[in-house]
Amino acid sequence: MAEAALERLTPEQLIAAGTPLPRLYIEAAPGSGKTTVSAHRFGVQRFALASDPRAVVAVSFTRSATAELRARVRATWGRAAINPPHRIVTLDTVVYDLLAHLLHNNKLHWPGGHTDLEVLDTWKAHYPTRYTAREPVLTLEGRQIVTAHTYGHTKDNHPVQPDFDAAVHDGQCTHDNVRAILEQALDETDITSCLIDYLATTTRALIVDEIFDANSLDLAVVKLAAQAGLHITVVGDPWQALYGFRGARPDLVPTLVERAEMATLQLTTSFRWRTPDQEHLATALRRSEPITVPGAAMDGVDVVLAREWKPLWDTHPRVLPLAFRSASGNTQEAASTLLLDRLTRSAFGEHATYAADAAATLRLGFEARARLEPRLDAVLARLTDSDDLPATLAYLTAQIATESSAKIPRRHRDHINRLQQLRTRLLRPLDDLVLGLTTHQAKGREWDTVAVRLEDSDTRALRCGLDRDNEDHRKLYVALTRARCRSLAM
Repeated sequence: MAEAALERLTPEQLIAAGTPLPRLYIEAAPGSGKTTVSAHRFGVQRFALASDPRAVVAVSFTRSATAELRARVRATWGRAAINPPHRIVTLDTVVYDLLAHLLHNNKLHWPGGHTDLEVLDTWKAHYPTRYTAREPVLTLEGRQIVTAHTYGHTKDNHPVQPDFDAAVHDGQCTHDNVRAILEQALDETDITSCLIDYLATTTRALIVDEIFDANSLDLAVVKLAAQAGLHITVVGDPWQALYGFRGARPDLVPTLVERAEMATLQLTTSFRWRTPDQEHLATALRRSEPITVPGAAMDGVDVVLAREWKPLWDTHPRVLPLAFRSASGNTQEAASTLLLDRLTRSAFGEHATYAADAAATLRLGFEARARLEPRLDAVLARLTDSDDLPATLAYLTAQIATESSAKIPRRHRDHINRLQQLRTRLLRPLDDLVLGLTTHQAKGREWDTVAVRLEDSDTRALRCGLDRDNEDHRKLYVALTRARCRSLAM
């Protein structure tokens, strides 16, 4: 199976997948087969030293990305490729493993003496929250982990301190809490020495996908792996680094590559471009050459992209975005998002981006969501037939209340506006609607024809040539390299 797959690789891909170099940075252009190469390299390293009992580990930053890589490895190398201890997981999983090792070896002490923790995705799915700037946190006092609080620059939904304290004492936390403690602990030399020994003993190779999405802690973990003598492969594209708002530090990646003495290989051949015009556009963008993007008509467009969700709602009434805005934890917005989710699944077969967050905000389990679905369909039908939006909003709130104990506040202009936006789309045939996504949501995906909502600043940047060190320019680059055939401006 693997031999047949290898025959389909380009020379660039073959070298990147099979090189015996122990430290490697693979820079992969859009559509150049990054996941394919990562899957092949995982298999090569997995089976190269069958007598070595230590693990080959591949990591990425999202569950969807790790699931895709895991499926690709299975298809190429068979299920045995990821038999324990070998695995493909999120970097959050590796970070937790490091903290658990410190707890098991009494290097750190959790409240209540726990050494194994229940790590939650979010507090709001399990505990009531308040919209406040006061955030309960975990911190270190010597080697003891303790609860405390801090005040953020902006308000958000956080659990109250007594609930947080009790949950932590019972061995619960979130991935953010795990990361905060490990980052503080890495300031201690004996802690880093302990983790280096642990990695050296348990792992022989580490593959990191989308390295330019890594934050300071993620890069510190890769550095520990290098100090432990692991074979390390990092894969990514500096032109597609988009997650500065999440703390990503693409500017630190070159330093990591240099200090870990990684060789650099490039994947330059793209399999995405199907027209000379799109290939020319992608090449010119990457070379920072001035370009002009032709204008778009909606006919034939597969998807419309923008930096934020709001411009997508304002672009054209045929465009149906997958979110109203970034998840805020507001219960009324959560109710509207569940309604949007029913529509996007009907129109595109895709969940609304923050549907899971909305269910968590409303504290709806899987069964409760299933029971609620026909009621949401009834709300959509009512919204289609009537322009009495306040009455429809009250009806939506009442339907949510049949399954959720979360308090939904009185109507606000924004809530009415969301229903109006949905009604505008519901008055069209479903097959007339066009998917709307932000650039972040579109990363890693491709379509035949892509329309991009350009701001005046984007047009000026394109006329001068894009700067790879500018995150807004990188967002523009990603948006304009999602198309196989045509990229158009709106």
